[in-house]
Amino acid sequence: MIRTLSHPPEVPGTAAPLDDWLTWLETIHPVAIDMGLERVSQVADRLQLRPISCPLVLVGGTNGKGSTVAMLSAIYRAAGFRVGAYTSPHINEFRERIRIDGEMAGERDVVDALAFVEAGRAPETLTYFEYTTLAAMRVFTQAQCDVCLLEVGLGGRLDATNLWDADCSVVTSIALDHEDYLGSDISVIATEKAAIGRSGRTLVVGEPDPPASLSAFAAAKGIQLEQVGRLSVDALPLTNLQGEHQRRNAACAVKVVDTLQARLPVAAETLRAALLTIGIPARFEQREHDGVTVIMDVAHNPAGAEALCRTWQQVFADRRAEVIFAALADKDIEGIVTALEPLVAHWHCLQLDGGRAMSLQQLAKTVQGVSEQALSHHDKAAEAWQAASAAARKGGGLVLVAGSFHTIASLHEVLNRAGVSSHE
Repeated sequence: MIRTLSHPPEVPGTAAPLDDWLTWLETIHPVAIDMGLERVSQVADRLQLRPISCPLVLVGGTNGKGSTVAMLSAIYRAAGFRVGAYTSPHINEFRERIRIDGEMAGERDVVDALAFVEAGRAPETLTYFEYTTLAAMRVFTQAQCDVCLLEVGLGGRLDATNLWDADCSVVTSIALDHEDYLGSDISVIATEKAAIGRSGRTLVVGEPDPPASLSAFAAAKGIQLEQVGRLSVDALPLTNLQGEHQRRNAACAVKVVDTLQARLPVAAETLRAALLTIGIPARFEQREHDGVTVIMDVAHNPAGAEALCRTWQQVFADRRAEVIFAALADKDIEGIVTALEPLVAHWHCLQLDGGRAMSLQQLAKTVQGVSEQALSHHDKAAEAWQAASAAARKGGGLVLVAGSFHTIASLHEVLNRAGVSSHE
């Protein structure tokens, strides 16, 4: 989306609340996504934000990035290291993206970091993601973190996180998503993601069957591949998270720890215990309320929806759910719906807010075009929850919330107000 910058808004002051800064960030660059490293690299160097002194791990992939970062964070925290973790998007509030030792960074720390970036930015302009990526690194360096974990935002080669040379990199999975920016050639997508690797350093690959282009690219660049995705299911580490895909993400995390063991030593028992106690919001997150089991899983592309379906059937067999569903207009909604169809007793389509949201009418029409199940539509998340939970109490007792981080955020707010408790 192109924006007009004829009257640039005034920069918030350092005493302004974080929300004012975030609103301002959305207005200052002519396009929301502007892939490339030239501008952001110039600003990073001007601010002396690279290189950094502590080990850095860069995690890319179509799905599983956030889970792998969360696992690594849990492992390194358990081993006594101070951990900076940068992920996106957030669910409930922006500060979820910038965490130190598992806790959200303080609001003033984030504002100070954004102001620091702004003070050295000109003459370049930066996107929202580029700004916040630099701000996250400022927070981590100020906090003197022992290790930094960065989740790639989009693709890999041209993503702002790739301006740092990672000591170890990860590609969790490879599938189609963000096709407007990455295209639909899976071989090209694989090399775009593998470009977060560095010559002479390890790139961990969690995809079970990556395109041949990935190995060829790594060989040409001198990148050392560790293809843990080829491990048998029985050889994958155990984790508290549901689904074989999470065990493959755990295998990626374990290989990173092995690779960096000399600089960041972790005892085997500490690693195992961290994996067996971890929980991550919006990844088969389970809650209970008044006889209803609620599962929340992002599942915002067909590959993620297929993984959710497999996990659901392992846990709930052939039981079906009342599904609260919404997705952004630039997603493959038909593919997501097709993948989720075996789980669905009834669709409850929800209207999302924001410029990328599909209209409720178009969403319902799209779902009905590929699904045989009944459908209702709701303007508000509270209405969708009331209808879905009431139907679940009369039927199978299961509600699934899926399709987008925005969908999860909307239902989190409703469920928290309703006192719906997390299931451990």
